[in-house]
Amino acid sequence: MVDVGSLLNKFGVDWHLLLIQSLNFLLVTFLLYKFGFKSVINVMAERREKIESGLAYADKMQREVSAFENSRSERIASVKKEAEEIIQSARGNAKILLEQEKMKSRKLTDNMISSAKKEIALQHDKMLQDAKSEIGTLVVDISQSVLSAQLTAEERNKYLLSAEKALMLENLR
Repeated sequence: MVDVGSLLNKFGVDWHLLLIQSLNFLLVTFLLYKFGFKSVINVMAERREKIESGLAYADKMQREVSAFENSRSERIASVKKEAEEIIQSARGNAKILLEQEKMKSRKLTDNMISSAKKEIALQHDKMLQDAKSEIGTLVVDISQSVLSAQLTAEERNKYLLSAEKALMLENLR
């Protein structure tokens, strides 16, 4: 069989040195893995977990923001609808109040016109009474002056009595 040591010597490899270098290589690899790569891998795993949790939190916040926006939009629509209803109600109430005030104003105006007509009628009647009284006085005065000049005392008394009765009847009406 072929001796591995002599074969390696032919190629210029010292197997003792190769074995020691191999052991060194394994020892360095183990130490790097234990103290270097393992901590790097752990740090990378922690970062990956943080990134994943951050992404999950961002998705959750995005859903919450979207839900809040929907809720806000619904509230705004509800408030707009309520405001429109209040405005319509206020307009209706304003129309009713305007009509009521118009009715009150018409009644007040009608009452004032009625009172004015009554007052005018009373003043008219009083004026007619005053005119009748003055006319009566004038008739009596004129009659007296006419009668005193042309009639006898007896005729004058009869005429005055009949004029007095006529005036009394006229005042009673």
